Amino acid sequence: MKKLLAIVLVLFLALPTMAEDIELSADNGLEWNQKDRKITLSENARAISKDYDLSADSIEALYKGDKKIYRILAAGSVKVKSKAETITADRMAYDLDKETINLSSDGNPTRLKTADSEIVAHGEVAYYKAKSYATAADAEIVHEKRRLLADDIRIDFVPGTQEVAKSAAKGNIRLIDGEETLEGDEAIYDPKNGLTTITGNVRLKKGSSASLSGERIIYDMSTGLARVLPRAGAKVTGTFSTDKK
Repeated sequence: MKKLLAIVLVLFLALPTMAEDIELSADNGLEWNQKDRKITLSENARAISKDYDLSADSIEALYKGDKKIYRILAAGSVKVKSKAETITADRMAYDLDKETINLSSDGNPTRLKTADSEIVAHGEVAYYKAKSYATAADAEIVHEKRRLLADDIRIDFVPGTQEVAKSAAKGNIRLIDGEETLEGDEAIYDPKNGLTTITGNVRLKKGSSASLSGERIIYDMSTGLARVLPRAGAKVTGTFSTDKK
């Protein structure tokens, strides 16, 4: 460990501008490639700044001619903690200039937890911090005890707060809210107005007691009231069960 600290201190003395921004460390050594302008860390690698704490099995930091790190690549048990979010993934690419984070995983899903929600994705996640939104594939967003699942989801956050403002989803939609499950092709989840609108081959199920189908559902999340609309020239259909007693 003493040898490692010496390497880090020498590196910081050589790159004072970079050292002010990000502190790098690792248990199994640090490789500094000045020709390619990159620093590679392995085994319990860490990158710490005033805004976040990143740990992973390995980290690669790329820097410019002015010694400023502009891109960080991390792999294996990636964890990021900051005031605004917590991230876990197998791989991460962080563009510091554009404030864009790309995440992916092989086994366990990628998780991005913000102030009032959590994105759980089996596909890729792109988090555009500067623009206050994220996209996720084969994913679900958990918000206020509701789960919205879809093939593709875009989550817009309230700028500066990382709270969910609105979500748009496409493909194999499922909104699970207590006993009620709403399904369809596309959805707009709008917690500000308390409404979720689902279109395309919609179905509403309430446990085993009721099932409705149509072309569009407008669901009031505060009251549980659902309005099911039919396709043009068709009817809304439904089945209901009653207690024999």
